Amino acid sequence: MGSAVLAVSLSVILYLAGTHAATPNFLILFADDMGYGDLSVNGHPTVRTPNIDSLAHGGIRFTQWYSAFHVCSPSRAAMLTGRLPIRSGTAGAGWTGGVFRQDSVGGLPHNETTFAEALKTAGYATGMVGKWHLGQRTEFLPTNNGFDEYFGLPYSDDMGSSAWVPDGDIPLPLLHNTTIIEQPTNLGTLTQRYADYASDFINRKKEEKFVLYMAFSHVHTPNFVSKEFCNTSVRGKFGDAAAEMDHAVGLIMAALDAAGVRNNTLTFFTSDNGPWLIQRLQGGSAGPFYEGKTTTWEGGVREPGIANWPGTITPGIIAQQVVATYDIFPTMLKLAGVALPSDRVIDGRDMSPLFSDPTAASQHDCIYIYKGTPQNTSNQMKPGLWAIRCGAYKAHFVTSNHINTTAVFHDPPLLYHLERDATEVYALKATTDEFTAAMATIMAAKTKHEASLTPVPNQMALGQDVKYRLCCNADSRKKYPQYQVCTCNPENWSAWTCGRPVVHSHIQTVV
Repeated sequence: MGSAVLAVSLSVILYLAGTHAATPNFLILFADDMGYGDLSVNGHPTVRTPNIDSLAHGGIRFTQWYSAFHVCSPSRAAMLTGRLPIRSGTAGAGWTGGVFRQDSVGGLPHNETTFAEALKTAGYATGMVGKWHLGQRTEFLPTNNGFDEYFGLPYSDDMGSSAWVPDGDIPLPLLHNTTIIEQPTNLGTLTQRYADYASDFINRKKEEKFVLYMAFSHVHTPNFVSKEFCNTSVRGKFGDAAAEMDHAVGLIMAALDAAGVRNNTLTFFTSDNGPWLIQRLQGGSAGPFYEGKTTTWEGGVREPGIANWPGTITPGIIAQQVVATYDIFPTMLKLAGVALPSDRVIDGRDMSPLFSDPTAASQHDCIYIYKGTPQNTSNQMKPGLWAIRCGAYKAHFVTSNHINTTAVFHDPPLLYHLERDATEVYALKATTDEFTAAMATIMAAKTKHEASLTPVPNQMALGQDVKYRLCCNADSRKKYPQYQVCTCNPENWSAWTCGRPVVHSHIQTVV
């Protein structure tokens, strides 16, 4: 009896040791413009996201997960590199931020190290599916930033024309690696094709270590969907799009199961920034938080965040510790046994201690929330750093909102205790000892942080040039004179859409 018990005990110990010693696969599920309140697991009453909810119930759901930025290109740069966008020159052309355009000259700098490049040194297969938005020129595309293969859109789905957005400047291209394989893209079939490609990658790489970055185009407007999801949600077109993305998540997780690698895959789910409120019902919800995309209020940068790793992360944990999207980089490198780059500042922190000890302290003393790139002139100081959170306290030095985009300077700063007032309604009085003590900590951190910055070329300030637009055939009108130049798939102009597209001067909506 004793020998049998000893043998079983040893086998359990060896199994657990092997399980934790083996380096995991990594899957990053990245939504677009999804607010904190847009998941049913986070309390939305009419959006249904059962597959994403299942990831949360089976792992850790973070209630204080921060994006690195309030719009997508800078946020994605930070997630890929573990560094705040200000360090890579991707924080916007000006002090109010920005994104890369369809014809941008710049992109993610070559001297930045992505997690794909780092993990390749440890033998990982690296794949990306979906929205890139870090430079559309060949030299900036995923396959020149550490990814073995790529299938997706080079930028946002509304930045090119399609059956869903007929008034764009140039047809929306779909890429495989660096080759345009469809232009304009048939958005109605895109999410299923994303899921199919991601699932195929998992199946092909199941005998290897792999990292897959799945960057959905949902729930960015125009909220395209397939016929299967058209008019299926009481939340309307936004709910349809959220449901289609959730379905794709379910398909990808099923692919992990079918490949037999689910228990050895760490999966993250989050979004690039908060909801795009100017889109009204076509945009999402920040839940309890104030404001959304393009702002430095909590609604612009507080995101849904989930980590799932069966057998390693205890199911059902709700973590209140502060974490950030750029923590994904050091967390993956730590678990893969890859050293962090030693020649640069890494702003992210390894969150893996929370996987085994949900009571572990946050590794972040402060979170630095940028609006854009500083532009200081002789006439006016235009700071890029608009807010800082240290501990429970968040100071706003400058604010704006999605209705009134004019910057408002605050002296003294607005100061909120976020654990008592997550909605940022009740600013602390500047005459209190609490205000004085909190601001002393924040200002000391601000000074130290700004001293760590090194000037770098501003990639977005390099501007735009039409010669860098992606075009399958610049002479396409010789063959298809009735369509926009760069049309190689004329059938997609009449592709099915869920409802009648309505063209406005600046905003595309679908009714």
